[in-house]
Amino acid sequence: MSENDNKFDRRQFLQGGLIAGGSFLTPTPVERLLNLMTEGFIKKAHAETVGALGVRNYVNVMMVGAPYRYAFDHWIRTNSNEAVPEFNPMVSTKYVESGGRAVGVQYATIEADNKVLVPHMFSHNVTTSANPNRPLKDLLSNMMVIRGYGTGLDGHPFNASAQQTPVGGVASIGGLAADNSSKTFEAIQWPDRGDFGNYVSLQGKALNKLSGSPLVNLMQGFGAPQGGRVAGRDVKSRNRAAYELAQARLGAYAKSDRSGASIVKKNLANASALMKKGVSDIDSYWPGAVARYQNVILKSMRDTGTGNLPGISNLALLSSEDAMWKLHVASGNRGLVLSKDFDLRNSLGSIAAPAAWAESLALTEYVLTRGLVTSIDIQMGETSGLTLGEKGIAGTAAHHLIHDMHESGAMAGLFYTTAFFRGFAAGLLELIDRLKTVQVNGKDIWSETVVQLMSDFGRSARTNGSGSDHGFFQMITSVYSGAIKNGPFVVGNIKRAGMNASYSGTQGIGAAIDDYNQKGMPTPTMAASTVAALLRVPKNPYENLAASLVDFNGDQLRVLRTAKIVG
Repeated sequence: MSENDNKFDRRQFLQGGLIAGGSFLTPTPVERLLNLMTEGFIKKAHAETVGALGVRNYVNVMMVGAPYRYAFDHWIRTNSNEAVPEFNPMVSTKYVESGGRAVGVQYATIEADNKVLVPHMFSHNVTTSANPNRPLKDLLSNMMVIRGYGTGLDGHPFNASAQQTPVGGVASIGGLAADNSSKTFEAIQWPDRGDFGNYVSLQGKALNKLSGSPLVNLMQGFGAPQGGRVAGRDVKSRNRAAYELAQARLGAYAKSDRSGASIVKKNLANASALMKKGVSDIDSYWPGAVARYQNVILKSMRDTGTGNLPGISNLALLSSEDAMWKLHVASGNRGLVLSKDFDLRNSLGSIAAPAAWAESLALTEYVLTRGLVTSIDIQMGETSGLTLGEKGIAGTAAHHLIHDMHESGAMAGLFYTTAFFRGFAAGLLELIDRLKTVQVNGKDIWSETVVQLMSDFGRSARTNGSGSDHGFFQMITSVYSGAIKNGPFVVGNIKRAGMNASYSGTQGIGAAIDDYNQKGMPTPTMAASTVAALLRVPKNPYENLAASLVDFNGDQLRVLRTAKIVG
């Protein structure tokens, strides 16, 4: 039997089951959900039988405005055999101490388990539900950094868009995942990215842009029936019948001689559990999940315990009232210079979680563990509620910090970005823990998921440490997946020198890769091609223009071109 015959036969089987169930009425949302889930289980079983595992889930995290990332995932020196790079104070990861206070900054690293050098921040602990002192190093084994590419053109929306859809006439990364999906909602986005989004599907797979409370907005059709007792009983009865019919279809398929039947048979209980979860707990899940993520994010950001944050919070952070002690705040769109009488460690007590981050994680957890979505766009927004003392002004005030960090100097910026990325890491580790608890066809969901952290561009670091500007030559993205084992990994070459006297020192400017099919500084196509390889798409549409820098040898990731500092 050919693959096309099998597809047609399976479609007839499903339609026959629908007719046998007598449901000629317009399907309720739950009926539609269960029908699509049933079809998805059978398609996946067939794919496994013929040796195609299908595309991994794709989660794109956007940080609009582009906070500087050197303390977390814009890695510079990653190999102890490399010469120490030319130091630029904005490329800092740890404070220099004198007399118990911070008097300067440095680029300090620790060695990961696989000998890759990573920023000092990974020596810290964060909070998760399971562990209030979770080593941040736990994230590294599933992490890869893709650095050293650029567009050469300025503009926030343009550069954000170019990384999502680097080639015209080809699917975006998110669209590529959706095009290979058979789930209920192939692609969702929350919040709406506007000009910072660029979703393209070549298979007509819709991007569901959510508003308001995202889970309620997405799942409103699957909630408790409205409109009175009679209508409610009628819909409830139909939904129960739809669930029973879905189970009957899967049971009948498992007993047949169709492709994938043995796999369906082994996973009937799991399919039943997933279906029940998909229709039973929508209303009760959301508030508790958001609160859980808020808790781990805020505890991790607000932590200034000296035992958890060596090199950051074990030193007095007292301003010298110069440009290196500025933070870029929303009020007046300016660099606020910190007062010498104010210890920056006291600024975090009332800080808010980055906008949309907890909700984005709760949404992602729900739709992935229920098997509802393949491609997800979410966001980690800016932070408010940072209590700051300003030079020349008595007392303190709460401020909103912006991501376009032109006027955030090296001394103050290091403290804030460390707190910010601690919030990112804690939330992501919490999500990973949840995804690991759910298995489908013998694999946990985390091993079948790729998370990509993206911002508009990197930052052009000023030589005097007074701030940074748009870095469209030093772009960076990082990815996290259970498919990545024994990490961290880093790919992409960077230049040793800066652009000029105003932006001197090593700061991640992209450099050509030897024997690569894209000449000169790689473009975002290089990063997209590498992410596509992680997604396990049947055909990588970017590889002819820029080949992936990694591949898989069995289940082990293999770096094809070693990352270097050149020049």
